[in-house]
Amino acid sequence: MSNVNSTADMDKRFYDEYTVPMIRRGRITTLLAAILTFLPALYLWLGLGLRPTWGEIGQGWALIVSSYLIIYFVEPLGFYPVMGLSGIYIGYLAGNIPTVRLPAMLSAQAATGYEAGTKRGELVGTIAIGMSVFVNLAFVTLAAITGVAILEVLPAFFVNAFDYTLPAILGAVIAGYFKKNKVFVPLILAICVVLQKAPLPSISKFPLAILLSFVIGYYMYKAKKAKEA
Repeated sequence: MSNVNSTADMDKRFYDEYTVPMIRRGRITTLLAAILTFLPALYLWLGLGLRPTWGEIGQGWALIVSSYLIIYFVEPLGFYPVMGLSGIYIGYLAGNIPTVRLPAMLSAQAATGYEAGTKRGELVGTIAIGMSVFVNLAFVTLAAITGVAILEVLPAFFVNAFDYTLPAILGAVIAGYFKKNKVFVPLILAICVVLQKAPLPSISKFPLAILLSFVIGYYMYKAKKAKEA
């Protein structure tokens, strides 16, 4: 009984001292970032006098909505089970979730032994994501200053190799999950390959992959629990 009470107390402290303040600050920072994204457009409009027509603005919004509306709802659901609420806030504020934030979080969790979806795993992952923002900012700033000069002296095959950066990162992430579940990961990978090759609208492929992953994962989890019982 004491362990139950202790766990309940820790859960309450985690919610009161971490989750609630994090949500409050996350809402403020993301709202502020959303407002600041309009500054370049307002500068072009009010400062330089470059004023598109409302028809052109509407066409731009329609293109964005048609491309990202489904992803707007589905992508957070796909990242949330791994990254947690705090990771979602930082990830969407800083960007580069699949290429930088998610690998940083998974590496930190693997190094400390705290799994995703646990409170300790969320804390460790949040620290890792936060540090990745500073490291990423430093290297992006360095690349912005010296990147062109460096690329000009690199051989062509070296520059072309950057095209494989994202597949290499995602491959490492998949390999890490494969150690934990040698059935689910290959199955989802095969489904994603089939969806990619299927004659479906591009906008539907990613949401379908997320949805099928949820459904298959749910039934595999229920089957595992039933077998253990």
